[in-house]
Parts: sequence; structure tokens; C-alpha cells
Amino acid sequence: MSSYNIFYSASFARLHSTSGWSPDPRDKQPWLQIDLMQKHRINAVATQGTFNTYDWLTRYIVLYGDHPTSWKPFFQQGSNWRPLTWSKVLTMTLHPQTFFGNVNESGVVRHDLHYPILARYIRIIPVAWNPRGKIGLRLGLYGCPYRSHVLYFDGDDAISYRFRAKRVSTFEDDISFNFKTLEQDGVLMHGEGSQGDYITVELKQAQLLLHISLGSSPLHASEGHTTVAVGSLLDDQHWHSLHIERLGHYVNLTLDGEVKRFRCRGTFDQLDLETEVFFGGVINHDKQHLTYRQNFRGCVENIMFNGVNIADLARHRRPNIRFEGNVGHYCRDQLMTPITFAGINNYVQVPGIPRRNRLAVSFRFRSWDTVGLLLYTGFDDHLGSLEMVLSEGQVNVSIAQPGKKKLEFAAGELESQHGAGGHRLNDGFWHSVHLVAREGSAVVTIDDDDGAEFRVAHPFQLRTGSQYFFGGCPKPASVTGCRSNQTAFHGCLQMLNVDMQPVDVELLAQQRQAQYYNVFFNTGIDRDKGAAWQWGEWRGCAGAGTGTLCALRCTPNLCEHDSRCIQSWDDFMCICDLTGYKGETCHKCEPGAPWVRDSRALYKETCDAYRVSGKTSGNYTIDPDGSGPLKPFTVYCDIREDRAWTIIRHNRHYGTRVTGSSVDQPYLGAVEYWNASWAEVSALANASEYCEQRIELHCYNSRLLNTPSGLPFSFWMGRNDERHYYWGGSRPGIQRCACGLDKNCADPQYFCNCDADHAIWRTDKGLLTFVDHLPVTQVVVGDTNRTGSEAQFLLGPLRCYGDRNTWNTVSFNRGAALIFPTFQANHSLDISFYFKTTAQSGVFLENPGYRNYIRIELNTTRDVAFIFDIGNGDENLTVRSVVPWNDDEWHQVKAELNVKLARLRVDKLPWVVRPFPPQSFVRLEFDRPLYVGAAEHKMRPFLGCLRALRMNGVTLNLEGKANETEGVRVNCTGYCQDPPVPCQNSGLCVERYSHYTCNCSISAFTGPFCNHGECCVPRGGRGRGAGAPLTLSSPTDIGGYFEEGTWVRYNILPMSLYAAREFASIVSSPWQPLPGYNLTSEEVSFSFSTTSAPAVLLYVSTFVKDYMAVLIKDDGSLQLRYQLGTSPYVFTLTNKPVTDGRPHRVNITRLHRTLYTQVDYLPIVEQQFSLFVDSKLDSPKNLYLGRVMETGVIDPEIQRYNTPGFSGCLSGVKFNTLVPLKAIFHPTSPLRPYSIRGELVESSCASMLPLSTLLIPPEMDPWYMATEFPHVHDDGWVGIIIGFVIFLLLLLSGLLVLLYFYHHRYKGSYHTNEPKAIQDYGGATKPPSARKEQNLPQILEEPRGD
Repeated sequence: MSSYNIFYSASFARLHSTSGWSPDPRDKQPWLQIDLMQKHRINAVATQGTFNTYDWLTRYIVLYGDHPTSWKPFFQQGSNWRPLTWSKVLTMTLHPQTFFGNVNESGVVRHDLHYPILARYIRIIPVAWNPRGKIGLRLGLYGCPYRSHVLYFDGDDAISYRFRAKRVSTFEDDISFNFKTLEQDGVLMHGEGSQGDYITVELKQAQLLLHISLGSSPLHASEGHTTVAVGSLLDDQHWHSLHIERLGHYVNLTLDGEVKRFRCRGTFDQLDLETEVFFGGVINHDKQHLTYRQNFRGCVENIMFNGVNIADLARHRRPNIRFEGNVGHYCRDQLMTPITFAGINNYVQVPGIPRRNRLAVSFRFRSWDTVGLLLYTGFDDHLGSLEMVLSEGQVNVSIAQPGKKKLEFAAGELESQHGAGGHRLNDGFWHSVHLVAREGSAVVTIDDDDGAEFRVAHPFQLRTGSQYFFGGCPKPASVTGCRSNQTAFHGCLQMLNVDMQPVDVELLAQQRQAQYYNVFFNTGIDRDKGAAWQWGEWRGCAGAGTGTLCALRCTPNLCEHDSRCIQSWDDFMCICDLTGYKGETCHKCEPGAPWVRDSRALYKETCDAYRVSGKTSGNYTIDPDGSGPLKPFTVYCDIREDRAWTIIRHNRHYGTRVTGSSVDQPYLGAVEYWNASWAEVSALANASEYCEQRIELHCYNSRLLNTPSGLPFSFWMGRNDERHYYWGGSRPGIQRCACGLDKNCADPQYFCNCDADHAIWRTDKGLLTFVDHLPVTQVVVGDTNRTGSEAQFLLGPLRCYGDRNTWNTVSFNRGAALIFPTFQANHSLDISFYFKTTAQSGVFLENPGYRNYIRIELNTTRDVAFIFDIGNGDENLTVRSVVPWNDDEWHQVKAELNVKLARLRVDKLPWVVRPFPPQSFVRLEFDRPLYVGAAEHKMRPFLGCLRALRMNGVTLNLEGKANETEGVRVNCTGYCQDPPVPCQNSGLCVERYSHYTCNCSISAFTGPFCNHGECCVPRGGRGRGAGAPLTLSSPTDIGGYFEEGTWVRYNILPMSLYAAREFASIVSSPWQPLPGYNLTSEEVSFSFSTTSAPAVLLYVSTFVKDYMAVLIKDDGSLQLRYQLGTSPYVFTLTNKPVTDGRPHRVNITRLHRTLYTQVDYLPIVEQQFSLFVDSKLDSPKNLYLGRVMETGVIDPEIQRYNTPGFSGCLSGVKFNTLVPLKAIFHPTSPLRPYSIRGELVESSCASMLPLSTLLIPPEMDPWYMATEFPHVHDDGWVGIIIGFVIFLLLLLSGLLVLLYFYHHRYKGSYHTNEPKAIQDYGGATKPPSARKEQNLPQILEEPRGD
């Protein structure tokens, strides 16, 4: 440990000191080490920068250990990664938890460790620091001294703790101890009973196993044995903390902060142990039912068994402790320094004794790679070379000599102790290799096992060389003499011996005995790369070699759904074959995600999906929770034409007879469903639209529910182990049976037939149909212990149909959030949902937490973001679209996160993927509720609709949480479904979810409701009384005044676009023109007023001979002319003249060959075209108003009425979606698809009076001009509070007045003849009390004149 100078030495490294620690800038491997002088329990680490400088750490690594030469990195659970690379030579980065440091020199950043460190020595490795300064650190450790009672077992020792009683029966257990070892196998604890109960803790292949059974009985079919594995590579000679907590069936198994929670199998909940419990092994193995297992070899400390300190009792040699062998009260450490090989060209070059005729090399290695060079040495006198390679999981040795055939042989052909098939030496465990070669013979021994020894006798010459290369060959070969072409070894080596001499690793690390490249010694420091710690790489087999390089990456197995896990030295891979799932961790349904409901999926979610795919009734495997953790199971599908029933049977289908049960000791009839657990059946019910289950109770002098207010004698339990006190045929929330609802029970005083308590057989039965309570998991019967009492219950199969996953929809109409329980994600999550909105932004969902959080939001109109923190700060995935997402259409969002990657997808756009580096750790732990529709505290609310929200395969019941009073409605409903004021005159209602607007672009009217033109004049002037609704006397549309000869031409289809479309129609299909090109229907409306005739009001021309025209004839009558194909059709609209100067309204609608017309408020007239007439208005070109100025041939009848032109007013002209006068007077586009000739002035002189008035509430009227506005307050509580305060003030004032009059009731100016009394202040007696004078007679006043 170096220092910058004496003012920055380690002694100044305490928190809040006046300086700080800074290393020497020339130190390429800086670290700060703390010796606590004894073992401590450390719970937190805190850092500061150097005082009053720019020096502070931004990232660092924590190592700990019991010896200054043996270190273990701390891995903070729930934290993850940063892609830190420092060398182009190395392909992978390995690092433990890099703690976040400081952002300035004064702030204290504290990290609470998710499990405590038990160590004497702490070492801090700087990883990154402030680029404007240098390394600077002030450090604080939070913890306390750790008192340790240590026992050492050498593999033949054991102790036992004898119980005070012969048998101990416990419902609750609490067991804890710490251990460390170099061995892979050994029994740590064992206890058993005579009824099949036992508990065993052991190491097996460096993994901890807990075996437990609460007993078994021939009367119970279920097996009681349960085995749970936790941890990996525990043979690292570092302390590991174990804690076992049991409450009945439920067990928490904690190892170094990793918690496994499970339920013991079987029906018993008591652990019955006989006589004693063993630690460190088993005494008198032949007397125990435990099959032979190797005893533990290592150290165990602070053994606590249900509050008893076993280690302390053993230390004091108490009589209830029995010893086997020589158990020590110390801990003997075997310190070994491993070498880590982690580079592409790594190697260690060790010198040897040359020209000897005997070669002896031994070492231990561990790796996950299948191929790698272990050893290469060249023979002296150019006699050849020897090469040892790890190939396909076994050791291959080859001896090459000039002019001779290469001698090759493999070692380890017998099965090893670590797995069937032997040869698999790349299993991550330590294996020893001994090679002894002489001239003509060679012996290779693996793991000191004579059965794995290989001998070869073959003539060859041997003269040992001067150099031995381990792990790889340096370049160039012509200089170094290492001529192997094998791949470099990746893994760990230790205990190297060359020519019977051990290699001193400390001297090797100092390059005093050998050379090396890209290797690490114990602490992960690359002695050849001074910048390693600057970029924070961790590479090492810490302690005994359990660093990240050789970690067991398949334990715990992060591959889901029973998929296989295979690994290399730096990563793992999941094999999803035959699981029905896919993805990096076999998390998603195969071949598509469950929300896609892919018909090719291996397992459907319900029987209804099989019905849709064309299946018939039969047994099928379903997977209701999709990508969730539950397994698929087999059900019977009763497939019918309209629906498919999913049927699951169980063991209570036939009657179960019950006697001798009471309320205190009831009969528990557990329901075991065929092929499925309770959780799996619950997932089916949760995903179904409807479920039912018939339940029956036949009773003889046995009561059921008692009374609605009394404690029930019998009941049933459903989902989540909830009790339900209603019976079949009744409803939730009322304690009744079916007869109680029908009022036909055997005794009218009760609500169940069985509650009559008759000594005859009665029956209560019916269907349970409340889906959220099903399935039935237990039937509890409790009143059969009286003489003659008996009951028998039957339970029908669970029958479900429908799917409520696809459409579970709510709409958020104002800032609100639906609150759900905390999302239990663990190591992976997938989220899917649909959204529909017109808002610009909003949070779809968020689950915050102290360390982690996830959030999916509409960030902008074109960006959907998946934001999360899994330990190392905010990460963001964003899907960006070229078109806005707020188009009020449904869009699907999918988000996934696992240990391999995070990704996000919206609709069919490509996935946005963020790969995680190898060895990333993901553990999502949230401690706050899940918010849907807004962030926490209703921040950034989403306005719109959400549906089909699924998280890890579970559908969230949005509709069940909807509350309209809080602004959340069921279904996708907004204000357009029932608007307070409908959009008028073909205006389209645009949903804004918190409000609505009217789109008047295709209406001839404007205004907030498309109900007026320039203005909206209320009847009676602009001033209205308060609260009076707006009554539109003239909803003026947009119109213009045409002088004689004025005309308007509006381009429907330009010539260039017509030619392009015509060509496209010819190329695609000459018989099928493009949609909208040839019109089969028109909708025309306008109003007009005039006094002149004849005139052409409206004319639609085409690129062919077709046309449409509305004319005023010479006699003033109105005529409609259509030409569809050959000859024109003439329809008379009115016989009376319309040239009276009054406004007239015309509506024309054609659908194929049916024509509907209406003039003013006359009845609608329906007419038919001939069947021989074409139904298409072919290729419309221009729309003319006032006069026709078309080139080409025009119908003579049109020409007859075309001169001199229309003179008058036209308003509200609309042809399908075209509104030409609105485009002229109120343009919304820079394009001008029209031309005008003559004088055209905007006017509403042709507007029609409304048939009915439109009532608009004053608060929605933008033209409301009254002085008073009737505001309906939304602050009811404020008014109540203000009123209450005013009432209190008035009450207080009244009390003050009363008090005043009370105290002044006898005071005043009285004129009497009675002289005033003289009080003797010097007398001994007290003056008379004022209280006594109140009873004196009233003194009457005399007139003043006397």
C-alpha cells in the first residue's frame, strides 16, 4: 500500500478526517487495506473523497478475507454491470460488484451490504476516479466485533448434541452456523427420528444441499422427502453463512444472502427427532438410517440450534455434547495461491532442470472450457517435445520426436467422482494431474485416483528441457521455443510442481523465478497490465479459486422451465429443446410470445385456443400463465361449436366420509388436482372468463354454516388459501346456502338444510361460480364428533371456458393510477400490453423500489421508452417511430429483461436490444406497489386506454381495479361515447380521454361543435342570463355570395394524378380500379337562396362522359341530372319555384343504384336507377359552383341553363368529404385546389334555420358573455371545512357573550336608602361569602325624587 506523501497516508483515510488517502502515482496496482485486528461483522461501507481537493473515487471493488494473502470479492446482490473494457487483447471482462463511489469530495456515499461480511481484513481496489483529480479516499466500515466459537473437523471427527428429552417435536426451527472448507463433499449436520423424520445439511460437489422430511405414513400417498440446493463452489476456504428457518411446512434457506423459500412435501408439519443431532459428520454411522456419506473437513463456527449455542457447549465440554475423534477449537487454514489464466495469449514460463532422464510435473486445475493447453515443454538435444492438452473434457498427452510417429494417449478413462461418463474434467472443480515420464514409459494420474491412472510403454528418448510453459505459448515460437498450436487455457492453476520442486507463486508474481503474461495472482491483479485497476477489471480465482472465472454459472440455474444449462468459463447457455419455450433463458413461449396467441405454439393457454385451431374433444396440455414460472399440465377439453370447456378432475370427485371432527380439530380435505398444482389450476381460473365447481355436503346430525353471524362449522378454502363461508348456489359475502337464497331450507330459522341439525340425511349443494375464489383447494368439516354425527362431501371437477386475458380494458380519463401488489420479478421479466391514446406523453406502468425500478412510458408522441435500474443506474431502451403513437389506434408493447439482455418492441417494429456483458447479475427486488396508468404519486399520468396487461404470464385484472369516480372506466370509453354536446353537421368526435374535440375538416361548419360559421349569435343578443343555455337561432354554415357570372372550380383529381392512377389500374388489374377512383356512392349537401333562373348550382365533371348536376330550370323548379354510362337520368327535386329569395337546403345521397333526396324539411324521397345503368360515377374530375366552365363536350341541357350564371348565395357545400367554400374562406392547407372567376364574397345569407335548437351548457360555451358564471365547485370538502370553522367561531362568540352576562348579572348603579356596609379589614373574622348573599331578598329601588 503506497501513499502520495506523508500527508496522504493511510492513517488519514477515516471518514471526515482532515485529509485522505492517495496512492503514489507511480503505483500501478493501488489498494487500501484495513486490518481490524480481529474478525468483524461488517454491514455497510461508506466513502468520501480527500478533503478540500478534486480527488475522489467514482467506482471501487471490495475484497475481504481472514488472511492478507487470501481474498474474496464481494458480490452485491441486485447490482449489475457496466461495460468496462481496458484491453483489446482480452475478449471478456470479469469483475465483481463495483460499488459506486462519490460525485464530490465532501459527500458520504454509503452502501448497505445485502449480507454481512465476516472478515478481519478489508481491501479497497480503486476502479475509477474523478478525471480532474487523482485517487482520493476516506473510508468508513459499519459493523461490530464478531465473537466466534470455532470447531475444526478433519474428516473423521463429529459431535452430537443430546436432547434433554428422548424425543423432540418442533413446529418451528431456527438453525444457523458458518463454515469454510477446501473439500467438495461432507456432512455438516444430521438429525433423524423413528417415524421417518430427518434433516440433513451436506456439501456435495461444493454445493450445499438441505434434505428434510417431516415424516411419512402409509395412510398418506404423498412423499415427505424434500431436497433443496443452494450456492456453488463453496470449497473456497472462505466463510459462508447458513441460516435455516422453518415454520410448519414452510422453510427459508439462506446462504450468504441468497434466500431459497420452499414448502416441504407431505402432510405433516412437525419435525420429530430422536435423542440427538450431529454436526461435522455422523457418529455410529451404522446405527443411522442415513446412507454413508463423507464427514465434513473444515471449520464450523457459532452453531446455533433452536437457541442453543452448540459450539459454546462443545468448547466447554458440556455433558450433553458427545465427541467423535479429535475435534479442535481452532481453524486451520490451508493457504494456496491460485493463478488465473484469462487472456488470449496468457502463459506462465517456469524454469526446470535440463538434461535429466526423468520428467515429473504436477498441478491442480479447474476450468469450464473444453479445450486448452495445460503444459508444453521441449526436450533438450532436439529430441522433441511433450504437450498436455485439455481436450473435450479430458487430458490428452502427446510426445513428438523427430523421425518418429507422435505418441498420443488420453488420461482419465475411468468414471470420475463428478459425473457419469468420466472424462469431463471441465466441470469447474479442482482436478489434480501428476505426470511422471522416463525413457520408454509415462504415467498420468488424475485426481490421485489409481482407477484414473494411465500408463504407456513405448520406446522414446527423454532429456528434460530448461523451460516449462503452462497455460499457453509466448510468441514468437522461434525465439521462445514453445511450438504448440493449441488454444490457450482459460481457468485456474495452483500447486505447480516441476522436477519435484514446488513453484513459489509469490516469487513468480515478482518475476524473480519465472515469466508470465496476462495472468492474475489471487487478488486478480494483472501484474503485466498496470492499467487494470484503472478500468476495474476483476480476474481471479480468489482464495482457493472461486473468483468469477471459475464460478458455477449454472447454479443457481437461471434457465427456466426445466431447461438445461451448459456453461463455459465466462458464460452460460440455456438449452430449450422440448420445453415448449424459447429465448435466452427459455422464458418465452415457443415459437411466439403468449400474448401473440400463436397457433403454432407447443402448448395453448386454454382449451378455447385448441378449439380455434380446429381440434376436437380430448386430453390436451395447456399453459395458462404462458411465460410464467408454472409448468404446463394436462386437462380434458370438451370442445363444442360455440365454446370449449376446460375440465380438471381431482381426488375428491367421489364422496369423502367424515366422522370425529370438531371445530378445534376439523377434518382437512385437501383437494389434489390431477397433473396440476394449486397454483397452476389457479392460473387457469384467473385466465378464464367463467368457471364453476359443484360442491355438496350430505349431513346426518351435522351442522354446516350455523348462522349468518356465527362461526361456521364447515367451510371451504379457495385461491391463495382464503377461507370462504358461503356454500354452493349462494353468493360471496353472505353466509348462506342455496336454500337460504330460495327460502326453502328444512328449518326456516336457518339458511342451510344441514344447519337444522336433524337426525336424518340432509343435503346442501350448488355451483360455486365466483372466478376469483376458485379453485377449491380444501374442504374443512368440523361438526361430526357427536354421537351419531356424520357427514359426506363431494366436489365436482373445475370447469372453465373463455379467455379474459385478451380483452381486459380500462380507460384513464384523468390523472389516476391503479395500484397492484409489488411485482415479483426475481431474475427475469416480460411485460406486454396494448395502448391507445391521443395524449403526447404518459407513464403506462411503474414499479419503484429502494434499489431497483422499472418504468414503461410514452416519452414523446413518437417514442416509447423502457427505463429501468437493476443496480448500476438508469438504463433506457427507446423505440422510435416515424409516425406518432398517439393516433388513437391500438399499439402493442413488449418488454423483456433477463440476465442476458433487455429489449423493447412496439407493434411490428424491430426489437431494440441492450445486451448485457457476460456474468451480469439481475435480481429485481421491489419494495413498493406496482402503479398502472401513472408513476408513483400520480406523476406523469397516462390518458387513454390500456388492455391485456400481462407481467410474467399473469394477466392483471385492470377492470377489477377500475373506479370511475377516480377517473378510470371499464372498457375503452371516453367522452365521445356519450358527449355532453354532440359534434354537429358531420363533424367527427376526436377522443382526448380527459376531454373531447370536434374535427370539422369534413364539415361545412366550424366552431367547437361544428355548428356555426363565422359567428354564433345567441337568441336575444350576446348577453345572456346566468345559467341560461345557449340556443342557436342560426347555426350559420360557411357560404358565399355569387354575383352574376361568378363561378368556382374545385379540383377533385388533377390530370397528372389521374394518368398515374389510370396506369396503376391498368398494370394491377384493368377490371379492378383503385379504391376511391370510381365512385359508387355520393353524399351531397348545400343550401342556397336566389331570385333568378335558370342556373347551374352544382356540377361534377369527370374524365369521361359521366357527370352529376343540380339545376334551376326556367320555371324555378329544382332538378337533379345524373349520367352514369350511356344516357342521363333526370330527377325532379321540387315542382314549386325555389327562386323566392329564401334559403333552401338540398341533401342528395346515392348508394349504388338507390337515390335518396330531400329538399328543405320535406320528406325523404327514395328512387331507383335502372338495372342496366352503371352504378359508378367514373373518374370524377372537377366540382363547379355557379357556372360550368368545363372544356370538351358538355350536355346540351347543361349548356341551356349555364347562361348567364347563378346569382345569389350558396352555403355549406359538401361533396363527400370535400367542402370547397370552407377551403376558400377558412383554409387549413397552403395548397389551393380551386380557382375563382368573378366576385365571391363570404356570406351566410343562404343558411337554413335549424329544425331544433342545440342546448349547450354555459361552462362548455366559449362564446358565453354573461357577467356571472355558474361555477359548480369541485371543492366540497373545502366548503364543509370553512362552514365548520365559521360555526365554531360563532359558537365561541356566543359563549363569550354568555360568560360576560353571567359575571355581570348583579353589577350596575343601584340607588337605595340602605347604607353601604363597612368592612373591618383588621378583624379576625372573614367577610361574609358572596355566595351566601345570593339568597337575600330583592332590594327595590326608590324614586330619585324622594
